[in-house]
Amino acid sequence: MKGHQWLSCIILTVCVVVAGAAGAVTPVVKSTCMISWDPNEDDPRITEYRITVWMVNGQRVAQKTTHVVKAPTTQVSCKEAGANKLGNWQATVQACLNDGTCSQPSKPLSFKVAEK
Repeated sequence: MKGHQWLSCIILTVCVVVAGAAGAVTPVVKSTCMISWDPNEDDPRITEYRITVWMVNGQRVAQKTTHVVKAPTTQVSCKEAGANKLGNWQATVQACLNDGTCSQPSKPLSFKVAEK
């Protein structure tokens, strides 16, 4: 997407409700976790964010689910986004303009849903 510098950097995080190891590579969360991202306030034309989640199991092709969140909201529950089972997950987010143009997906964020 050329010319849309405003969409180039979206920071995606999983809000961890439980305490975890400080050096853990993949956050371990409860099923009540929240996926959140930094809003891009540089462009008021952003009308929605698309959050894509998929379970990582290493053997099958990942079945991805995309959930749309209307701006200015910048968080969604893991369950609502589609991460609704125990296991390893990845998520990306895209910012979309009112004309339907969307950014490239963010770098995938990995997390593990370990308990209900």
